Amino acid sequence: MWRNSATVSFSSKLLSYSSSSANPNYFHYASAFSIFSPNGVVDQALSPSHQRFYCSSAVPSPSPSSGSVIKLGFLANKSDAYLPLSLKARDAVQLARHYGRCYWELSKARLSMLVVATSGTGYVLGSGNAVDLAGLCYTCAGTMMVAASANSLNQVFEINNDAKMKRTRLRPLPSGRIAIPHAVTWASSVGFAGTALLACKANMLAAGLAASNLVLYAFVYTPLKQVHPVNTWVGAVVGAIPPLLGWAAASGQISLNGLILPAALYFWQIPHFMALAYLCRDDYAAGGYRMFSLADASGRRTAAVAFRNCLYLIPLGFIAYDCKLF
Repeated sequence: MWRNSATVSFSSKLLSYSSSSANPNYFHYASAFSIFSPNGVVDQALSPSHQRFYCSSAVPSPSPSSGSVIKLGFLANKSDAYLPLSLKARDAVQLARHYGRCYWELSKARLSMLVVATSGTGYVLGSGNAVDLAGLCYTCAGTMMVAASANSLNQVFEINNDAKMKRTRLRPLPSGRIAIPHAVTWASSVGFAGTALLACKANMLAAGLAASNLVLYAFVYTPLKQVHPVNTWVGAVVGAIPPLLGWAAASGQISLNGLILPAALYFWQIPHFMALAYLCRDDYAAGGYRMFSLADASGRRTAAVAFRNCLYLIPLGFIAYDCKLF
């Protein structure tokens, strides 16, 4: 983080530094602060009582005094305890925003919302003529929490790989914005809470599907990405389970009709993942992942697999119509 003779110590709550007369490269200004990683500034916010630092390899400036302390997210001096209550409250808000942003990124919240949408659709289809709105909300909330947990654990296990890839190196863990134990605590808490919510407000079948999918994603699919290209097909199974979860939460059972939407999602995900893996194949190779497209320089085999799975989607539409699913 700091260069030359500056030394830095990290913890999840406090970062402290000491510096000699050497000049680490940075700028500092009043009224703001930033959070760093080896790749530079990755987060910043405003605070009128502290200072802002930008890592720089070109413009040196004097180092901060050795009597200062860098707290997570801001630079404070020894008189910090005597700051007005309003400034302390503002710092607390900035710290909450920092962690909130980290949780949002760890959870891959936008992707998790898509998972919730498929689960909610499964719930509506499995409800028949009358939809229990409260049950739908509980199912969506539980699905969101379990999906957030699975995505967070995925990033915990892939921290070293993510640090090597351009599109993932600024995630909270490889960028150093949050500690691994903190991320594990977050993932475990929301995973347990989501499973418990589904068990209490939906049924044990839905809770079991959610817990099984979490295990399949975090402990099977995630390590398999570095072992064999079959990970793509395993990942498609993970993506197909949420609508089945929603159906089970509404109806309390798994029926043939309830498998149509999961099957459609399964076959749709294969071309989606194949296209993504081919376009980002250099990045995946740098991260150490074994993707199907890495052994297909021309892209023909990848395109053939994607096209074949698109064809599998066609009869599913007729089956859904015959079963009066819609």
